[in-house]
Amino acid sequence: MKKITLLLAAAGLVSGGAMAQTNVTIYGIVDTSIRYLSSDNAAGQHNFVVTNGAISNSRIGFKGTEDLGGGLKAVFRLENGFNSDTGGMSSPGVLFSRQSYVGLSGTFGTVTVGRQQTPLFDLMADHFDPLTVGNYDQNSWMPAGATLVRNSNMIKYYGVFGGLAAGVSYAAGEQAGSVRRGSQVGGTLAYTAGPFAIGGGFQQTVSAVNSDWKDTAYNLSLSYTLGAAKLFGGYYQIKDSTGTTPAYFGVSNSVAALNGGIAGVERKDNAYFLGATFQATPAWSLTAAGYYDKSKNVTVATLGNLGDGTRYALVGVAEYALSKRTQVYGTVDYNKAKDAALSELVGRDNVTGVAVGIRHIF
Repeated sequence: MKKITLLLAAAGLVSGGAMAQTNVTIYGIVDTSIRYLSSDNAAGQHNFVVTNGAISNSRIGFKGTEDLGGGLKAVFRLENGFNSDTGGMSSPGVLFSRQSYVGLSGTFGTVTVGRQQTPLFDLMADHFDPLTVGNYDQNSWMPAGATLVRNSNMIKYYGVFGGLAAGVSYAAGEQAGSVRRGSQVGGTLAYTAGPFAIGGGFQQTVSAVNSDWKDTAYNLSLSYTLGAAKLFGGYYQIKDSTGTTPAYFGVSNSVAALNGGIAGVERKDNAYFLGATFQATPAWSLTAAGYYDKSKNVTVATLGNLGDGTRYALVGVAEYALSKRTQVYGTVDYNKAKDAALSELVGRDNVTGVAVGIRHIF
């Protein structure tokens, strides 16, 4: 009987009296830009490309809820990332590379299981990063490298209680013989009082090879709304002996991105960001952001320990809303690296990017 009920439910044939109706929404973003890069290979040659958007990676998703009664709901989300310029998947061979989870939600908060964004990434993207974590390598390196964006096999809790919001997660490493190897734990707290917000978090990812190798990140961030403007600032500390940070900090074709770091050698980063958004008119919005990182023990697998380095990025974005769902934008970004951090750029010690794009949200 249970098998028959499940089959009927999947086909949508069970009546509302026997099983609550599930509400399903199809949603997505198609964001494409035309972009110029001053240096895009080892020879430092410029390039002109059509690529995904400056802020949003294109995606299509399915999300739904089922009212179970008594304030309890079942929730799910399946989200695929794709490259709008080619139609290919962002992660080839992985259909729902962005998110794939199911869970329960109620007055206690929401508990979900599956592939999900880390709580620290949610904190940045939803609240404190001025670019809501940019999509180009040149403007996402710091928040993406600190938060690692998302993980599979995750159990996650998120709850909002008045002005206080809390998130906790554990991702199983699924390594036979060790609960610790390959695992990840994280947690965040944020408090909002009128125009002011403060938040922070912790995240630790353990190597799947050696449980003594860890990537640990701490964050403290602030924001303040002042009329039509919103100001942001924050600090990251990262200690990584897994060798993953160089790949995240490196642009897509840099030495660091292609080779990663040396596992077992602890890299340390002290990173800061500042930014502001300004709603100039109902249609026009302006964003400016700056990121600065001081790194120690920068390693590249093929080059060894390169020592210490510094890097910064400056980003500006102007957006014009044609409607509630469609925006056009222009953006410019500048990255500069010194010493060991040069391995994170490509061709030169600086890269300038200029782009225009269009984004449609459905």
